[in-house]
Amino acid sequence: MNYKIVVGDNIRGFRHKLNWSQEKLAARTKLTNDYISRVELAKEGMSISSLIKIATALKVEPHQLLIKDSYKSD
Repeated sequence: MNYKIVVGDNIRGFRHKLNWSQEKLAARTKLTNDYISRVELAKEGMSISSLIKIATALKVEPHQLLIKDSYKSD
């Protein structure tokens, strides 16, 4: 299983559920829009710190970003 793809898909899925743009998520996490885009497209890995920032902003537990299609079960 490619965890970059799983994490990216989950971030995008949870972000869409909140009707947030990548720009809004970037602003909430103090990460760049380019970084959010690259993570969602599985072009870049991420640190635990960034994973926690993103999960917190999306109002989910960090481990939820690691479970395939977890955004579908909310």
